Amino acid sequence: MGTGEVLTVIDGLDLHLRPGEFVSILGPSGCGKSTLLDILAGEDAFDAGTVRIRGRVQGRQAQSGARKEPRPKDKSPFRLAVVWQQDSLMPWKSALGNIEFPLIVLGESPRRRKVIARTWLEAVGLTGFEDYYPSQLSQGMRQRVSLAAALATRPGLLLMDEPFGALDVYSKLQIEKAVIGLWEEMDATILMVTHDVQEAVALSDRVIMLTPRPSRVVLEKDIDLPRPRDLDALYGTARFHTLVSELWNALAR
Repeated sequence: MGTGEVLTVIDGLDLHLRPGEFVSILGPSGCGKSTLLDILAGEDAFDAGTVRIRGRVQGRQAQSGARKEPRPKDKSPFRLAVVWQQDSLMPWKSALGNIEFPLIVLGESPRRRKVIARTWLEAVGLTGFEDYYPSQLSQGMRQRVSLAAALATRPGLLLMDEPFGALDVYSKLQIEKAVIGLWEEMDATILMVTHDVQEAVALSDRVIMLTPRPSRVVLEKDIDLPRPRDLDALYGTARFHTLVSELWNALAR
């Protein structure tokens, strides 16, 4: 910051995610939502506290202040994937190649990874675009490829940082449908950061609201809408609009 002052972004935040749960995080701009995801993804260090996934210590603790804990040996690796607001596709690889890349890292055979990549490209509605490069795809299509690449690794935890925020309304609805449909068939936990209250209610099992910086949990709201969810029908229901209104009122306070 140039002043020598310490900026505390997150302080005293206690968050527990249940296996197979879809959780959305709401909060004012600058409260640390994206920072939290960066910490969970291992992209950012933290000064105090502990991150545990399935009981195992995770994350990058800063050198000063944080108490180090031993990392137990575990032969069953836990897979974590991230979908950012802006796609992170490699421009020199095709749509199929971008989905295959993380599978190469995981050691899948060439034949197996092509089968997996084609399956997930079809799952996100992009059959026929296997050989297209990112520059030839719309923003919504690129984000679908990013989603397919993340899901192809079969992650135990999927982090999404405003993944649909830059999309037009139609593209956003289509990819929301893809996410909810695919997730309901998977054994994965999803933590999504969003500014869209309607989106949070439509997709989530639980919505967590954070305070302004330094952020803490100020509200946890269970979303008691049945699954599987038909988003087209859901947006017109009275219960959906009641939940949206309750969260908007909480944000406005």
